[in-house]
Amino acid sequence: MTSHTTTGPQIAVSYLRVSTTRQMDTGADVDAEGNSIATQREANNAKAARMGALIEKEFVEPGASAQTIDKRPVFKQLLAYLGEHPDVSLVIIYMRSRAFRNLGDAVITKRRLEAMGVKLVSAKEDFGEGIMADAMEAVTDIINEVQVRMSGEDIKVKMHHKAQMGGTNGRAPIGYRNVRIEHDGRQVNGIAVDEERAPLIKRAFEMYATGDYSIDRLQETMADLGLRARPQGRGGAKELSRSHLHRMLSDPYYIGIVRYKGETFPGRHQPIIPADLFDRVQKVIEDRSARGQRDRVLYHYLKGLLYCERCRVNGRTSRLVYTEAKGNGGNYAYYLCLARQRGECDLPHLPVLDVEWYVLDHYAKLGLPPEFLDYIREAIDVAMADAQARVRDLYTAYRKKLDKLAQQEERLIDLASDGELAPDKIRARLRKIHVERTRAQQGLDDTSDQLELGARKLQQYLDLLDDPQSLYLRAPEDGRRDLNTASFSKLRLDDDGVVTDELTPAIHELRDAAHAFTRWQGADAEARDVEALRVSDVLKNQKLPGCSGESGVNHRFRLADMFRVGSSKNVLVPSVRLELTLDGF
Repeated sequence: MTSHTTTGPQIAVSYLRVSTTRQMDTGADVDAEGNSIATQREANNAKAARMGALIEKEFVEPGASAQTIDKRPVFKQLLAYLGEHPDVSLVIIYMRSRAFRNLGDAVITKRRLEAMGVKLVSAKEDFGEGIMADAMEAVTDIINEVQVRMSGEDIKVKMHHKAQMGGTNGRAPIGYRNVRIEHDGRQVNGIAVDEERAPLIKRAFEMYATGDYSIDRLQETMADLGLRARPQGRGGAKELSRSHLHRMLSDPYYIGIVRYKGETFPGRHQPIIPADLFDRVQKVIEDRSARGQRDRVLYHYLKGLLYCERCRVNGRTSRLVYTEAKGNGGNYAYYLCLARQRGECDLPHLPVLDVEWYVLDHYAKLGLPPEFLDYIREAIDVAMADAQARVRDLYTAYRKKLDKLAQQEERLIDLASDGELAPDKIRARLRKIHVERTRAQQGLDDTSDQLELGARKLQQYLDLLDDPQSLYLRAPEDGRRDLNTASFSKLRLDDDGVVTDELTPAIHELRDAAHAFTRWQGADAEARDVEALRVSDVLKNQKLPGCSGESGVNHRFRLADMFRVGSSKNVLVPSVRLELTLDGF
């Protein structure tokens, strides 16, 4: 173990961990992280105080039941943090069993920390120093591993027994809730029907049993009806995925049956679905799986984009779904409003050919003035010429930085061989050089094509908006789908065409810039030039993307801002250069 030589208190980091989210929830009414984390934090802080150490950062691993270090992301972050902060000399844990569940992890981690000059300290265990202390640590780690394995076998037996008794292991499926109930005067875990979601679950089974719904269409319908998965962690409630719906429709839990390790047992929970309804759903699934024919997914390049305008006016959100039906003479394709099926909307079925023409007609409204497009293209050319010179300078600076770091590393190696500098100081400086070299190399890699990529994306949008209707008319179906994805988030239709739309952020910004350009052309020239001088001073301090460590303002200029700051090229060019790296392009 190589110790750090310090003149002040030792610098430490604290690692806190619980095995399950249930431990995080214990005591959550008074502490969002639960009593377990709070207890560990108190012990770790007390240990640091006794050692005269200062805890610089705390790492909390919430609900990580993985037995190996490789499966704990926060512990990996801790190791990365140590590599970037050579002044840290201590890692404080609550107990070794909190950090390691097997001897292999303990040995590997200890050696990694020793190589970094960092010591692992247990708040609740004190093994001392020396060979015997190392032996006691190893014995403790072996015992911890044995306990974990024995506990796992015990849990398997108990879970199997619980299933045999009709109990539910783990988190209840959607449509049910895990609750605490009183049984023989004591609190035990139980399952209750989720009154909010259970009716929707039954509705999903009923609709799929008709055979008229694909999984895609059922998913869209249930999303519009409001079916959402229970929130997990800090994330909000999300729509059910296709795979989740498929598993749900095949799960006999909803008719009161518990499955465990391939066996089935009568459950103690209340069924949501009648057995005959469940059987009909399984028959539909089997029929669609026969001879390798999976649940048929109907394709059309406008699927997912179209919504009902009448429902929007009435305060609802309802998709238009693509459907094919057989009739006299062949198949008929049309779009229908999901709310119509529920009796909430009177939008008639829209033939697909009519819908395709409605969308094509709407593309005529997407174009932008030719003079605006020519102006932006010219600005891109000027901006790229200026920006490439800056990138070359930045590339040269990064190369010099790498050469300088290489020289510093060689000098440190010479000092180490001559014995003129303490080994721990050499290690610390070498780690610092390694971190700086990694950052410089990353900057070097990032400067080569970042501006070309942004310019190319912006140019593609300009080409789209030059004559969007003709481009859309010539495009094949896959191309039309791509154009729709690039242009619109939603198109809302009535029976006579597209009424309203929601543009993608990039198109929306270009539309705003075109309006600003039109106003800018009619503005007073003298007033524009006065404002140009003010904003030019701001832009001179704006740092080039990728220049870490340089000072600069963080204000994000949009394309529309170009036409509020004047016509001077030395103002226009930086504005465009900044825009080239926007996420929207």
